[in-house]
Amino acid sequence: MARKEIIWSRRAKNELRITLEYFNERNGNSNYSLKILNEIDDLTKTLSKSELIGRLTSNKKTRVISMKVYLIFYEVNNGKIEILSFWDNRQKTKNRLK
Repeated sequence: MARKEIIWSRRAKNELRITLEYFNERNGNSNYSLKILNEIDDLTKTLSKSELIGRLTSNKKTRVISMKVYLIFYEVNNGKIEILSFWDNRQKTKNRLK
C-alpha cells in the first residue's frame, strides 16, 4: 500500500507547539519534548501506511488515535491525511483552542 501524505492543520500545529513549549519550560530542557516528537514521528509513519487505524468519532468522518495521554484527531481527504488536533488529555476541556 502506498503511503499517504500527512498534513498538519494550523490548529494541530499550534496545540502541539503549546504542549512542547510547556514541557520545555517546566523541565528546563527539551528532552521530553523530543521524546514526544519521536513518538509522533513513529505514529505518523504508521498512519501514512494504514490510515484506518484510528477509531471513528461520533461524526463518522474524523478518527482518533491515542498516544499515551495524547489524542490525535485526523481525517482522510483527497488521498491525504490531515491531522486536525493534538490534545493532551490532562488539560481541562475549557483550555481547548477554539
